Amino acid sequence: MTDSRLKCDFPETNLEQNLEKRLYRTYGEKVVRPQAKKVVGISDSSCEMSYGVAFISERFMDIRTAFSAFRSFHLGIINLFMISALLIMLAVDHFFPGAINATAALLLPLWIGIYLFEILFPLTLPVRIDRQKGFVYVGHRGTFYRIPWDEFEVTFSYNLQYLGSGVVWDRQYYSHFYLRDKHFFCGKKPKRSLQRKRISSSFNEDRLYRRWNFIVRYFQDGLSSEDLNNLSVLNYDDYRKDVSGKKISLVFFDVLSVILLAPTIFIWKFAPFKYKWPSEIEAEFGKANYY
Repeated sequence: MTDSRLKCDFPETNLEQNLEKRLYRTYGEKVVRPQAKKVVGISDSSCEMSYGVAFISERFMDIRTAFSAFRSFHLGIINLFMISALLIMLAVDHFFPGAINATAALLLPLWIGIYLFEILFPLTLPVRIDRQKGFVYVGHRGTFYRIPWDEFEVTFSYNLQYLGSGVVWDRQYYSHFYLRDKHFFCGKKPKRSLQRKRISSSFNEDRLYRRWNFIVRYFQDGLSSEDLNNLSVLNYDDYRKDVSGKKISLVFFDVLSVILLAPTIFIWKFAPFKYKWPSEIEAEFGKANYY
């Protein structure tokens, strides 16, 4: 398994070996050299990409990185699990009195704690792709980079994850981009000449490539009618526009479903701790902070 190659037909690179500090080792790293191009044979559709997009327009797109993409949907899964567990224990309580009280005493504080963590943990900025002027803006630990699209270095690689007893290993795939000090734009001076930042990760290799192909297609061709349908609800402001013309009864059920399945649309609008783009970048885009 470790010797098999990645599907993408890009050149191998030793960029990872040039890092001063490697937090974890990956294998088989291949680089998309400028000009950025798509992975052959993989779709570039925006279908099922809404979890990774914070904002999109003809001018620019904000892409959530791996951690913030996970945060955008994990509360929905937790809500469904908690509600299902409480409903099951409510039924069990008819046969074993006190079961629902014991379960609620365990789950409710945990549920509240997860929400408090989500509300209070600082929101990081996405990666901003400016297709009009051909730059990629990245904030990394207080340092802001402006990378020309023609010099944007993206790599694909993998490592092996241990998934349980019986020595079961599986590949986890990663896409990273590299930050060079020559692309420093504003904020803190870079501590290292070369750093890398994860864009996304997946146990499905094709899904990783689909996301990259979508980004390249957007940069080259702009918005399509399909994108407007697939990415209709991205953040609180877009959601308000989406429901503004609906009947009150439909809005009620719509909001209820969002609270249950995607509460971060509301939480991230009013969360108190959020990083913001600096004034130098706001001079280009205005006060456009999306998460």
